Amino acid sequence: MALLSLHKVSKYYGAQCVLQGISWGIDPGQHVGLIGANGTGKTTMLQLITGDLSPDEGDISRRRDLRVGYLTQDAHLTATNSVLDEALSSFERIHELERRLREAEAALEQARGDAEETERLLGQYGRLEEAYERAGGYTYQHRAQTVLHGLGFKEDDLPLPVRVLSGGQKTRLRLGKLLLGDADLLLLDEPESHLDVAATEWLEEYISDHPAAILLVSHDRYFLDRTVDRIAELEDLGLQNFPGNYTRAMEVKAERLKARQREYDQQQAFIKEREEFIRRTIEGVKTKQAQGRRSHLARLERLEKPRTKQRAASLNFGSMKRSGRDVLMLEDLSKSYGTRTLFSELNFIQHLGDRVGLIGYNGAGKTTLLRMIVGQETPSTGTIRLGTGVDIAYYDQERASLSGERSVLNELWSVRPAMNEGTVRNLLGRFLFRGDDVFKQVGLLSGGEQGRLALARLILEEPNFLVLDEPTNHLDILSRQALEHALADYPGTLMVASHDRYFLDQTVNALLVFEQAGVSHWEGTYSEYRAFKEEQRLDATAAAKEKEREKAPHRRRAPAKYDPRKKERKEQRMMAEALEAAIRKKEAEIARLEGDLGEEGTFSDHETVSRVGSAYVRARQELEELYVEWEVVTMELEE
Repeated sequence: MALLSLHKVSKYYGAQCVLQGISWGIDPGQHVGLIGANGTGKTTMLQLITGDLSPDEGDISRRRDLRVGYLTQDAHLTATNSVLDEALSSFERIHELERRLREAEAALEQARGDAEETERLLGQYGRLEEAYERAGGYTYQHRAQTVLHGLGFKEDDLPLPVRVLSGGQKTRLRLGKLLLGDADLLLLDEPESHLDVAATEWLEEYISDHPAAILLVSHDRYFLDRTVDRIAELEDLGLQNFPGNYTRAMEVKAERLKARQREYDQQQAFIKEREEFIRRTIEGVKTKQAQGRRSHLARLERLEKPRTKQRAASLNFGSMKRSGRDVLMLEDLSKSYGTRTLFSELNFIQHLGDRVGLIGYNGAGKTTLLRMIVGQETPSTGTIRLGTGVDIAYYDQERASLSGERSVLNELWSVRPAMNEGTVRNLLGRFLFRGDDVFKQVGLLSGGEQGRLALARLILEEPNFLVLDEPTNHLDILSRQALEHALADYPGTLMVASHDRYFLDQTVNALLVFEQAGVSHWEGTYSEYRAFKEEQRLDATAAAKEKEREKAPHRRRAPAKYDPRKKERKEQRMMAEALEAAIRKKEAEIARLEGDLGEEGTFSDHETVSRVGSAYVRARQELEELYVEWEVVTMELEE
């Protein structure tokens, strides 16, 4: 049975229709990517599903017990809670079971001497304990810490009060709570937007394995490829369904478009042939046949011509001046703020035509490096030199170069007043400003539209060295593709910081990777880099297993170099093994007590019932404490 179904749903804002006649549904466990250009109604669709909006036409049916989780910016967080406690608050059912278990334990203590009541309470306690274990009661703290670490929170962040977190950290905490909850359907609206690459890749794996149904809104094509098994695309007020991840869905879409084009062409040929017959015979001996065919054509349901999105003509960069071979030279570069060092001893040369992407965790210094290159910040040590004839331009996300009072057309025209209007419109068309869009006032554009205009202006200035900081922020997939196509025509040198890995694969051929250990240089695409890192990880795992085999007693090894942490790790492993042994022993004791409680003779003696029942409750409590202790030790070992 579907979790949720829409039947001929339409939604209007005043006289403007946003969604029309949509029939669609989501099944249990299905992971769906919801895509579409900005303004096509993705957020409206999410709000219809949650019930925050009602359809103007049609109806929405939801499974009776459906639990929906929705990531919103205003989701409540308790300011005085620690980060960890706030995440743990997601486990409402487990906390309720814990409360009922404590109440059952107290009731058993009070029922001492009453064999019949003790038997009833023990049965109740056993059922509660079984439900607690099934719900993950012995592992939920470890799960919460794993999710928080995956989303970029460090161990030192977990005790911090929520009130001191940044806006981005609060969004990540809301996302963590949502992932840890027990919703049947998760609605995730660009969950990767506040994550660095490492956290995004962790989230991809976590979502892929998540048992709940997920409706994911994202413009990150790499992310969609790794998390969803269906694509729903909003376009022209309607919704189309495609099987597979993003890449496969776009292949299916292209195949369907070709099929519709063939059907349209065949119908047009049929109509042309009939009209030619009618024209030739309408006044001759075959008049009746001509009239019959005319009547048939009048009743024929005409197919609409498929809309094909053809790439616009290439941009003309013929007048761009050429720089020297060495475009950018970084020598022993470092940057610190107080006691915090972002990076140090960075040496790098970027040559003419190189297209370099900057990747790494948030706060590593990528934007700082770009600002230093364009002269907006100074290095702590080292030098930055630009080569001969380098003409640099910088996209900084703030779009400060735009004038809010001008129209889109005049904003671009102001860069090159001598250009004719057709040339300016052609360039604007490359960045998806068409028709009356060119007369919109810049100040009234959305963030994504302003971003596209700022990039068009930057390219029109024809610098030979483009420096871009997160140029795909606020851009939908269509806009990102337009930017990729424009940069494909750009013959100059490019440096770009971006979290959009699909965009990086399309635009750069080398990487500067910002990591805790420093900044490294990689020659190749992002996909090649990721494959290399995965191969490294597999090799390290294999080496670790081989090292374990070499530790067999019959092998002689050279004395190892003293490592002060080795003793601590060994003690932790021994502790984990001891706890596992204690858990097995305690579980055996509980099994024996359960056997005693199951014997008919036990309840003939009030003192035996009380003694065995108390021992059973005490053993369950001790087992729970052992599980918690084992969880802490194993987590420390994993770290």
